[in-house]
Amino acid sequence: MAAESGDMFKGFVFGSLVGIAVGVLFAPKSGRDMRENLMGDSDELLGKAKEELDKIKDELGDLKEKITETLDRSKKVFDEATSEERDFEAEIAGDDAEPIEAESKEEAPKKRTRRKKAEPKTDEA
Repeated sequence: MAAESGDMFKGFVFGSLVGIAVGVLFAPKSGRDMRENLMGDSDELLGKAKEELDKIKDELGDLKEKITETLDRSKKVFDEATSEERDFEAEIAGDDAEPIEAESKEEAPKKRTRRKKAEPKTDEA
């Protein structure tokens, strides 16, 4: 078993040396040229990444505005519906109950008046 590991290690070292030799012989450019190209490519890639990041920031800003507008419209529709519901409740309650007032965010909650529901009948037989 020790002989097999030694042979494997020798094969690994020999393969590494052959790979390095082939890489040096067939390298299209010198090390200095390769580093300069890599630096130029990395600068170009960094510039593109910054442009994409700016685009994403702009899109997120637009999305935030749209969401804010949608929330504002939803609140307005909800407030209108709630107001109509209160008017309807007051109409149903008749003259013997006070109408329920609309609450504003600045005011403290007001007490509401509603008619009591009839208690369910129980059959006791």
